[in-house]
Amino acid sequence: MTSKKLSLEDLENNEPLPEILETEWAKDQVLQLFADLAAGADVRHVQMKSKASDATVPLATAEAAFAADEAQAIQVRYLFEGQMWCDTIMPGNPTTKIIRNRLPNGL
Repeated sequence: MTSKKLSLEDLENNEPLPEILETEWAKDQVLQLFADLAAGADVRHVQMKSKASDATVPLATAEAAFAADEAQAIQVRYLFEGQMWCDTIMPGNPTTKIIRNRLPNGL
């Protein structure tokens, strides 16, 4: 996976900006998201921040930490139906904020 930063030239050439979606979900909906990702997506990277660490972890570890209210933030990059996506999961009470963006080609 490579990183490409957008530049002013990209904007001048009408390069599309990443699509960004934001919502808030209940805990059970977020747990369903983990199940859906495990079953139907090609998960490429999971980064989890907790009080103890900020590290790359398996999806199941991030799910368990979320369920136990131990995760402070989780980022999941995955391929779904030919598109690369990045979900940032920010646990909260009573809802969890989800920020999803479709990554441009090459990211």
